[in-house]
Amino acid sequence: MNRSFLAQNPSVLWFLVLLGLFTLVVTVLSEAFGVGFLSTSFVKTLGKTLCLCLIAIAMDVVWGYCGILSLGHFAFFGIGGYAIGMWLMYARTEGIVAESLSNQIIPPTSQELQDAIASQIFGVVGASEFPTLWTFAHSLPLQLLMILLVPGLLALVFGWLAFRSRVTGVYLSILTQAMTLALSLYLFQNDSGLRGNNGLSGLQNIPGAEGVPQSVISIWFLWGSALALGLGYVLFAWVVSGKMGSVIRAIRDDETRVRFLGYHVETYKLFVFTLTAVVAGIAGALYYPQAGIINPAEIAPIASIYLAVWVAIGGRGRLYGAVMGTVVVTLASSWFTGGGAPDVNLGVYTIQWTDWWLVLLGFSFVAVTLFFPQGLGGLVDKLKGAKA
Repeated sequence: MNRSFLAQNPSVLWFLVLLGLFTLVVTVLSEAFGVGFLSTSFVKTLGKTLCLCLIAIAMDVVWGYCGILSLGHFAFFGIGGYAIGMWLMYARTEGIVAESLSNQIIPPTSQELQDAIASQIFGVVGASEFPTLWTFAHSLPLQLLMILLVPGLLALVFGWLAFRSRVTGVYLSILTQAMTLALSLYLFQNDSGLRGNNGLSGLQNIPGAEGVPQSVISIWFLWGSALALGLGYVLFAWVVSGKMGSVIRAIRDDETRVRFLGYHVETYKLFVFTLTAVVAGIAGALYYPQAGIINPAEIAPIASIYLAVWVAIGGRGRLYGAVMGTVVVTLASSWFTGGGAPDVNLGVYTIQWTDWWLVLLGFSFVAVTLFFPQGLGGLVDKLKGAKA
């Protein structure tokens, strides 16, 4: 990074410093390496929040900077989770099956071992053979490659078809939502090759780390999530800087004029759409081992709508705003739906926040839209302006 980059993006250095301090404090206060003030489950919640911040930044770039309201980016997030989940389930099941068959007088053949693993994984949906989707599930490097390739190729093909047809605005949003819904409905089927509604479970059990407590594993993933978020922030800050950033913003503000100026608008939009999809896949691959399970409901269109709400509350067109909105909403959601918020007794009716959280979120979204159209990030800008 050179000085001109930091001069154009002063938030980058501040963000990296705050992220590093946050990671250090959580590590010290965790059960794994510190005083045990923070529980392992809460450390996992914080790690998952960092992953959600990463996809929120990607959403902010594609929507807040480029003007593409994608309601399908959580599908890419889920694909990344399924890709790493396949290897986690395969490797863990392979170890269990191999140990159970090791006491036999005649050692099992490789085919018998494969059949036993397949029966163990797919017996829940009445199958006993590995689908084609699981061809590379035995290899961690290949599955890591799938985390990048599958979301990237899907976004590339979808974006090329949509952008070359010059589909924009609400029509493009509907198409991305339709893509997400189609993928979700397909995954709900038992013959999808991904265990249907059961999804992939037990992902918190990392192969080769059976003797490592979950408190330590949670810190490992917190570090990985923080590193990915920091790198993602720097990457997208670079993307939206300089000439490229100016063209992307211009496409958002007046696509037709940019096209008349001689720029190939579709190429810029396709680059942003594909890059953000790949980053969303990486975020999902880090998120679901901390969640422990992934199923088709995670890819439902409502998840992408929540993502848009986070970015809107944080403030579109500000990378740190996307982070702020995600942190506030997700941690508030954990508090209200996890039983942390006390019920409110009104006499004739008792407000239970587990039932009313979505209503509160809706009111918050409307309030921010009406009174703080630039979101939480806009408040930060006003404070900086007041100090200046």
